[in-house]
Amino acid sequence: MSESEMSIVPVYLKVKTPVDGWRRAIRKIMESGMSRLDERGIETRWHGNMLIHVVDPYTERVSEDYPFSEKVLHDKYATQLLNPDRMDFEYTYGERLNAWGSETINQIDFIISKLKKSPHSRRAVASTWDPRKDIKADEVPCLNHFVFMEREGVLDLSVTIRSNDMYGAWPANVYALGELLRHVSEGTGIPTGTITTLSVNAHVYSHDWDKARTL
Repeated sequence: MSESEMSIVPVYLKVKTPVDGWRRAIRKIMESGMSRLDERGIETRWHGNMLIHVVDPYTERVSEDYPFSEKVLHDKYATQLLNPDRMDFEYTYGERLNAWGSETINQIDFIISKLKKSPHSRRAVASTWDPRKDIKADEVPCLNHFVFMEREGVLDLSVTIRSNDMYGAWPANVYALGELLRHVSEGTGIPTGTITTLSVNAHVYSHDWDKARTL
C-alpha cells in the first residue's frame, strides 16, 4: 500500500491518557500523513478521519513538551466553553453552546436536563455550526458536534472536529472537553467516562514539523 493509500484509511487510536493520544497521533501523521497546502496556503501533513478514544481523560492531561501549561489551558481555554459571552469575537464556543442563535438557546442546560430525565437518551446533543453565519464567515468553529451518552453507569463524550491542528490544538481541545464533561457529569449525577474525538482532517502545520518529529 502506498503512502497516499495509507493516509486515506481512517485511523483508530485507543489511548490511556491525553498525553499518550497526542504523541501517538503526531507520530502517525508525521510517519504516514499526506502533504498538501490548506485553504490559506499553509503546508500541512495530515490524515483523514482520525478517531482517538481517550479512556482516562483526567490523567496525564498535558505534556511538558506542549507549548501551553495546564494552568493556561484551564484559565484561558476550558472556562470559555461554559461562558455564553461572545465578547468581541466573531464567535466563541461558549456562545454557540450556551447561547446559540438569536434565541440564545443553552444547549448544555438542555443536555443536562435531557439526561436527568432519560439517562439512556441518544439525543443529548449540541452543535456549534450555524449555517446562517458560517457559510459566509472567515472564522468558523472547528469543534462542530457534541454527543453525551451514558454507558454502563458513566457518561461519555464524543465530538466531531472538522479540522484539527493536532500539534497545537488537540491537547487543548481534549482538556477543555474534559472540563465540559465534568460540568455535565456534576449536573446529571452520572460519573465521567471517556472522551472520543473524530478529527475529519487531522493535521500538523509545517512550522511545527521539527518539534513534532521529536515526540
